[in-house]
Amino acid sequence: MWVYRCLNNFGGGKEVPTGTCPECDADVHVDTDTDKGESVSCEECGTDLEVVGLDPVELDIVEEEDLDDDEDEDEF
Repeated sequence: MWVYRCLNNFGGGKEVPTGTCPECDADVHVDTDTDKGESVSCEECGTDLEVVGLDPVELDIVEEEDLDDDEDEDEF
């Protein structure tokens, strides 16, 4: 119990917000000043994630758009 209190006080007593990677289920730490819409990366699998919720932290996989499809739509 003493060790926990010392470590908790040493770290300022603040918890680092975490979300779960939807790809590999690893815990992903998010900075306390992170806003919705910002991107983070999973340290375990490298997947790019978007912060979609803050309380609790919710993460979603960033979908990369296929630029070729967008160019084809503009031609019609």
